[in-house]
Formats: sequence, C-alpha cells, structure tokens
Amino acid sequence: MASITQTNQTDHTFSDKPTRLSNFLRFVSYVNPYKWNLVAAIIGGVVKFTLPLLIPQITRHLLDDVFLSTQLTSDQKLTQLLVSVIGIILAFVFFWTPFTYVRHYFASRASYHAVFDLRVELYYRILRMSASFFDRNKSGYIVSRLIGDVEMAQDLIGSALTDTWMDFVSLFVIIFFLLRIDLSVTISALVTFPLYLYFFRKSQTSIRTSSLKVQEEIAALSGHVQERIMGNRVVHAFAQEKSEETSFYEDSQNLFSMAMWRAYLQSLNTTYTGVLTQIAPLFVLLYGGTRVVSGNLTIGELVAVTMYLTPLYTPLQRFAQLNLVFANSMAAVDRVFQIMDEKPEIRDRQGASVLDNLEGVVEFDGVGFAYPQATDSEPGPVLRDMSFIVHPGERVALVGPSGSGKSTIVSLIPRFYDVDFGSVKIDGHDVRDVTVNSLRRNVGMVLQNPILFSGTILDNIRYGKPDATMSEVIDACKAANAYDFIMKLPKQFQNEVGEGGNFLSGGQKQRVTIARAFLKNPRVLILDEATSALDSVSERLVQQALDRLMEGRTTFVIAHRLSTIENADRIFVLENGKIVESGTHHQLLERPGVYQRLYS
Repeated sequence: MASITQTNQTDHTFSDKPTRLSNFLRFVSYVNPYKWNLVAAIIGGVVKFTLPLLIPQITRHLLDDVFLSTQLTSDQKLTQLLVSVIGIILAFVFFWTPFTYVRHYFASRASYHAVFDLRVELYYRILRMSASFFDRNKSGYIVSRLIGDVEMAQDLIGSALTDTWMDFVSLFVIIFFLLRIDLSVTISALVTFPLYLYFFRKSQTSIRTSSLKVQEEIAALSGHVQERIMGNRVVHAFAQEKSEETSFYEDSQNLFSMAMWRAYLQSLNTTYTGVLTQIAPLFVLLYGGTRVVSGNLTIGELVAVTMYLTPLYTPLQRFAQLNLVFANSMAAVDRVFQIMDEKPEIRDRQGASVLDNLEGVVEFDGVGFAYPQATDSEPGPVLRDMSFIVHPGERVALVGPSGSGKSTIVSLIPRFYDVDFGSVKIDGHDVRDVTVNSLRRNVGMVLQNPILFSGTILDNIRYGKPDATMSEVIDACKAANAYDFIMKLPKQFQNEVGEGGNFLSGGQKQRVTIARAFLKNPRVLILDEATSALDSVSERLVQQALDRLMEGRTTFVIAHRLSTIENADRIFVLENGKIVESGTHHQLLERPGVYQRLYS
C-alpha cells in the first residue's frame, strides 16, 4: 500500500475576503518592504517642491527693501545686492535639481518592486485556483487582471503614496508664509477652497464606478478576442469573419460608450477644479489691491501672495488628478484582490499527508457529483451513487453516450473537483486527506487534444520532471515512438514547438505528450480519447506508445475506438451518471444492453 507522511503546511494561505475599504491598506503592505525607497522619494519630492517656495520671499524683499526703498545710496550697492540675490536663487536651483532625480527614481523603484511582488503573488493564486474557477472565467479576463490591472495599480504608489505627502507639505509651507504676510489676504486666497472640496468629494464615487465598469468591459473584450484568435481556424473554416467583426464592433462600441462616460465625468471634474483655481487670484488681486491702497499691505507682499497662488492651487489641482488616478487604480486593485480573495475549492486540508509508494488501487465509494456552476435550468448531478474498485495494473475502459459522466470520473481522480457525496480513494486513502501535489505527482494524463507550451521539445517533455537527465528523456521518447521524428528535426530536441505546438503535426504532438507522461512515470494513468483525432498511421504509432505506457499502471481509458476498448481488462458502461453494465468486451456483447447497442 501507499505510504503516508505527515507534513506541516508552509505554503501560501488564502485569506478570508477583506472589506473593500481595506484593499488600499493591503496594497500598501506590498510597498512596505521597500518603504525606505518611498521615504527617499518623499523627501526628494518635499525638497523639490518646498525650496522654490522661498523665491516669493526673496522677491518680496527685493521689491520692498531694495527697489522701492528710499535708503539706497548708490547704483553700485543695488547691483551688488541684485547679483547676490540672483546667486542665492541659482544656488537653490542647483541644490534642488538632484532631488528631482531622487524623487522620480526611488518612487519608480518602490513601485516596480511592489508591482512585481503583487503580480507574482496573483499568478501564484491563479495557478492554484480550482478547475471551476477556469470554468467560470475566460482566459483573456484572467490575463487582463494579471497584466493590465496590476500595471494600473502601480499609479497608486507614484500618486497616492509620494505626491500626496509632498503636496501636503507644500500646502502647509505656503499657508505658513501667507499667514506671516497677512491673515485676511490668506483667507481671500482660500475663498474657493470649500467649493473645491465639495466637487472633489461629489465626483469621486461616480468616477470610481465608471472606471470599474470600463475595466470590466476591457477584461470581457480581451477574453472574447483571445478566444477568437486561438480558434481562428474555426472562424475561417465556417467563414464567420464578418460575424466576428460585427460582434467585436458591438463589444468595442460598449467599451467606447463607457469610456466616453468616464471621460465626461473626468473632464467635468477637471473643469470645475480648474475654474475654481483660476478665480482665486481675482479675489486676491481685488482684496489685496485695496489693502495696498489703504497702506496695510506693501507691493512686495502683494506680489509674494500672488506668486504663492500658483504653487498653492497646483497641489489642489493635483489632488483632482489624484482623485482620477485613485479611482482608476483602486478599481484595478479591487479586481486584483477579488481574485486574491477567492479561495480555491481544491486545497490541502489541515494536516494533509503526503502520498508515496503508490500501488494504484482506485476506489469510488458512493460518489455523487454535480458541477459547481450548475443551475436550476442546467442538468443536475453528473454522477449518482457511483461505486467501483480498480486494482493495480488494471485497464478500465469508460464508454457511454456523451454526458454520461466519463470525463467527470477521470477529473475526480486527480481531484480537479471534489465530490459532493461519498469519496474517491487511492490505496485506501481519501484523496481529500492527502496533499494535492503528492496526489497529482502519481497521476498522469494524455488528453485528446495534446497541450504543449511555447518552447522547445525538450522543455515540454521535461515539464513534469525538470531535473530529468538527457538519457531519461531519450528513453521516454523511444518508448513513446517520438525519438525518430525528433532526430529528423533541424534542431532536434531544441526545436521550437510553436504556440500550442503548432509547428508539429497532431500525431507528433501526441507522442511528445506521451513521452512527457513516460518521464513522469505515474502509477495511475488517464487516457482521454488520446487517439480519436489522428490518421491511421499516427494512430498506430501512438497506440503502440500508449500500450507501452499502460503496462503495469492502473489505467482509465475514455475511447470510442473499438481496438482500444477490446483490450481493456474491464469496461464500465455509463448512462445518466451511473454504471449500468461492466465486464469484458466479450461478456458485454453476449447480453443485450447499452454496450451491445453502442457496439452495433
């Protein structure tokens, strides 16, 4: 029997779903390891934006104490003083220039690191999602979140975590200088500020909602396009180019309408804040001018106040832009964490054991199962009270009409789904009580549509055993009838297979996947109509390879080819989710029933 080893789980955990308000703080946690880069960026930004705020003070001094002063004794002193002031300003410029570099470089460094970690973590989660997750979500939709949304989330670091700090410091310094000049003029400069805050808060929710809709539509469109590109041969074969063009136009039109609505809201927000920032100087000039005329304010002070208006409202305008960035980025962050928070149905139980030294006894004990996405309008249970035992090395063929449950049975063995009732056992151990990794290490699959990844033939064969020696690879290829055709390729094992293996024929792809299964050396083997799509020559080569692969392994075969079924030790005949007949080929032919009807 298989040996069981207890293991302590040290893998990533899947946390409970947080509240939406906590998503920002969760995102910040990815920045925390790089906080000193962020601190450097903030310091650089503060220096970059606050040092120039001394220039209005210098200007006020030049006007009131130099140019308009009655105490000047000579043009030479005036020139010397002017040169000194200009020198001070130039010194400021040269001093704060390096801080511009510091602000941008370290903000970028922190953001790229954080986004790298977030994307890797998200990919980790996606890879460990259950089969039902991929049943519900299109591949383009998932890729959109992994690439586009994570990239958009990066804007939060540059805007929310760095610009906000330096803008607040700049505002504080400006208001401090304005109050030192004149309290009433300071109040006149801020007269439009309450209206600004009103429009800021009012627009935030609507912009965020529209941004979320736009990104959802982009994800849906990406999924549609990716499906059509991958199935381009079907589109061409059925001459559906015009239909797909119309469908894409309609989807793009929906995206365009949503994007234009978001642009309308963003433009309205920018217009409101822009008008308010332009009106403020008029209040200052009107009120400050009366103060100068009355002798309560000097010309230099009025000019200084006027010079402060631009840096005063620039942060306010940036806050408006930050509102847009924050809305867009947080919509993306929400979508990223939506995947993060989805717990895979298939995961290791607490205290799950490692399955080793497998013999290969497979048992279904009263199994009932319905797919998670089934609804009242869709079919109910796929399997009903399914019970059987398959012994080590036994070959079992699964036959029956479409929808009878053949593929579902072989999907439950490697635990792509969990049963609703009963249990699936290997060597007497419930598959839910062992680690998913150790279970699947012992189960091999060869599918009807062979799946290869872009890369070399060697990469694809070693996919299940990356540390395999070249000698092991060659032995596996010879057993799979793949060695001869590989050696005839220009680059042999280093030959590229193309996307999805498009550079190889169907028979060649299938033999590569069989070589991959040989190298993995599983105790339980699943063959899902592995020869149904091949020509007679390829089928013969593949069937020979499969016969070698099945030797000594517990094998489940889904097949329509009679030759495959006839050689099975037992045949399970399925109908409506139940085994209605079982026996050898000859035994089943001797009695009237479903198998005899299917055979005929």
